[in-house]
Amino acid sequence: MAPRPRKKRNSGLPPNLYANGRAFKYRRPDNGTWHGMGTDKAKAIAAASQLNGLLMAGGDLVADVMGDSMSLNAFLDYYEAEVLPPRELARATLDLYAVRFRQIRAALGERDIGQITIGMVAAFLDSLTPRASNQARAILVDVFNHAAAKGLVADNPAEATIPRPEKKARRRHTVAGVQAIYAVAEPWLQNAIDLALLTAQRREDILAMRFDDIRDGALHVAQHKTRRASDAGWIRLPMTPQLKALVARCRDDVPSPFLVHRKPERRVASGRHWTQVDNRYLTRAFKAARDAANPYPHWSPEQQPGFHELRALSLHLYKKAGKDGQKLAGHSTRKMTKNYEADHEEVVWTEAVADLDLSKITG
Repeated sequence: MAPRPRKKRNSGLPPNLYANGRAFKYRRPDNGTWHGMGTDKAKAIAAASQLNGLLMAGGDLVADVMGDSMSLNAFLDYYEAEVLPPRELARATLDLYAVRFRQIRAALGERDIGQITIGMVAAFLDSLTPRASNQARAILVDVFNHAAAKGLVADNPAEATIPRPEKKARRRHTVAGVQAIYAVAEPWLQNAIDLALLTAQRREDILAMRFDDIRDGALHVAQHKTRRASDAGWIRLPMTPQLKALVARCRDDVPSPFLVHRKPERRVASGRHWTQVDNRYLTRAFKAARDAANPYPHWSPEQQPGFHELRALSLHLYKKAGKDGQKLAGHSTRKMTKNYEADHEEVVWTEAVADLDLSKITG
């Protein structure tokens, strides 16, 4: 990666001196703080050169060889293009990354990556909510680790910051609350709710379930989030009477390969099957049904649980019924060898029984 050249308005200026409209500003290379240098260009250059001599041991020689260092924006371009794609992150995760990248770029993107200090990162993180701050911090820690591996930074300023405590706003679903939502939900959404409660799977894994995943007397679920990190992510669900009845309810007059599907008002070319429901549509549809049912009238908007919280209710109900939900959830108690890669033909499936009695919940 070639170092990013200085902007035209800063050409001819010594390192760390920048044009700021008609005035000039100097950034201390040791701590990243900014200082006004007035409007007299000659005096600003002289002062910056003197400061560089005091604050940058050999700095001018390095600048002559390397040029202006890479900006965080430029390195983020590399990170998004080269680092993230091999991780095969879920679409929802990539959408979250995009939001945090925009915030990071707006606050720190124009700065030289090697000159970003702990204080700069801390100030940016303090401007966000605790949850957003911790998400952005985790991303920055990884970004600076990769920058260090490229020799662009000496240390990781994000890693030196402290994660902020998060108080989870969303509350848990109650059985009565889900019953009220279920009563006003469309049939396809009722199927999604039943699958969430019965199988304890995540939203994206429920929406990916296909009828041809049912073979050898079981529904096979390859969890997107955990299948590459743990053997627990490959789950075989025997076709219990409860699961058979639910799959039968999923079959209707809409020709679809997916258990959860709907007939859209109009077909849109999207590269997906025309009946497939995406994550965001399911989230919005569930929220609309929840708002229509209003099962939690005394909870604030931030406390209203969404589709994701059905998983927590499912695991709670399995535990209450004296059953072990760990295998269903795809959680492993220890790090296990990855059992699937692109050229690995054999997959070891973890058998888990989905046998929660839905008749007492959604009928």
